[in-house]
Amino acid sequence: MSALLRFADVRCKGSDRAYTFTLHAGETRLLQLSSRDEKNAMIDSAIGATVCGEGSIEIVQGDRRHNKLAVIGKFGERRRNNGPVPLIWQPASASRPGRVAWVAANGGLISNLKIWENVTLPLWYHAGRDATETEQSIRHWLGVLGLEQDEFAEFMSAQPYSVEPWQRKLAGLLRALLQMSPVLVVDAMLFEDVKTRLASCWIMALESYAAEGRALLVMTDKPTNLPWEKIE
Repeated sequence: MSALLRFADVRCKGSDRAYTFTLHAGETRLLQLSSRDEKNAMIDSAIGATVCGEGSIEIVQGDRRHNKLAVIGKFGERRRNNGPVPLIWQPASASRPGRVAWVAANGGLISNLKIWENVTLPLWYHAGRDATETEQSIRHWLGVLGLEQDEFAEFMSAQPYSVEPWQRKLAGLLRALLQMSPVLVVDAMLFEDVKTRLASCWIMALESYAAEGRALLVMTDKPTNLPWEKIE
């Protein structure tokens, strides 16, 4: 498995310990922090919004590809070097937009934008995604996340203030999934006060997302029944 994100002796505000671990492609892991302040500080550092107080959080720069550059053999001949390129790490705070996405506990929507705009603007701004491709992806993920097809249009055209809290959470989760970032950070409070059927759909969606070669890091400040392996 390819490494994507690593924590090296990371200690943030409110931390009573340092954390060292590496997330690999295909992994979904759960990190339990001791307080909400510590969780929020750790999320901010993991997504690159702030720099952690101690230690470092780094993400792999670019995709891991085979090295196609020519090399010179011992007789002067040029050969293709098809060996793997060494991983190049960079601080999460210095990575380009889109390398790490995250899902806030309440969805993190902008109140004066419709759900459709909240979901699509990051895609078009950072990735220049095609409109038709975006619409197809939206329909796919809305179905996976448990929304009935006849509800799609009304949901996407609604203002955030006019929908239920779980719908705002769904919109925030949808926005993150659509970005297809190598690493996705999720606040575990996203699952609070969400019906069991929907929570199951969201868990399956996140596992599917990680299984496509990405990494998922879920952070919580309390014991949880979420099914993922806990980072010790």
